[in-house]
Amino acid sequence: MGAKDGNTTDVQDRKTKKKTESKFDPQVLRQMVKDGLNAAEIMIRLQLKTRQTLKQHIAKLIQIDRQLYEVKGLYLKDSKRPRINQFGFLKINMKVQDLGDLKIEEGDQFNVEVLDGKIILTKLIP
Repeated sequence: MGAKDGNTTDVQDRKTKKKTESKFDPQVLRQMVKDGLNAAEIMIRLQLKTRQTLKQHIAKLIQIDRQLYEVKGLYLKDSKRPRINQFGFLKINMKVQDLGDLKIEEGDQFNVEVLDGKIILTKLIP
């Protein structure tokens, strides 16, 4: 019964798996918050990819210090903010935008212009 068969898992297999390390550094994060940096600036400096990760880091810091920290821009509602996805597409949720009297429907087409750092969409009339 004590003999091993050929179906054993190799210890080396476990070493080859990549483990992501936490970028949580309480001293650095604490200093950034005290310096008044907003969420976007902290995420860039700490190389965090998601705001959820930053929220978890702030929660850990609050738990360690037993002090409430407020970070500007950490709890923004993003549904109104257009964003670029990983494929380079600009995603705009038109249902939450204030379009005034402009009526849009599925299949509508727009002309795109870039002027002075602004993206201007002009609806094409069929």
